[in-house]
Amino acid sequence: MEDLENHTPQLYRDVCLIIEGTRSRLATTANAEVCLMHWHIGERIKEDVLYNKRAGYGKEIVKKLAVKLTDRYGKGWSDRKLFHCIRAAYTFTEEEIVYAARIQLTWTHLRSLMFIDDVLKRGFYMEMVRIEHWDTRTLDQKI
Repeated sequence: MEDLENHTPQLYRDVCLIIEGTRSRLATTANAEVCLMHWHIGERIKEDVLYNKRAGYGKEIVKKLAVKLTDRYGKGWSDRKLFHCIRAAYTFTEEEIVYAARIQLTWTHLRSLMFIDDVLKRGFYMEMVRIEHWDTRTLDQKI
């Protein structure tokens, strides 16, 4: 019994580290999937509207899609959100989205970055977020 009491504090710390590490990896994986989901949604809408030559009334298509998605999935699927998804598909390649997610940029970071037209400048800010661990508010201030 005494041996167990001597090792319990270390055991507790070790188990906590395992739990915290798993939670961190889960959060990173979930964030990556959210970023990819938004990009794929934007890419799919872009394909439908652009390639099917429906750009003239693309906004109406997006608005109707937003209503249907909101009915099915609840708040958070406004036309504004879908337009951000489309902008992400125009701004980033799939590889850039994967890289951004891997370095733990969130969808909110990407939303801020997608409005920087200069590719070099956008890349600079992506790296600064990675190196200095900027939150979105800091990124927006620096931009």
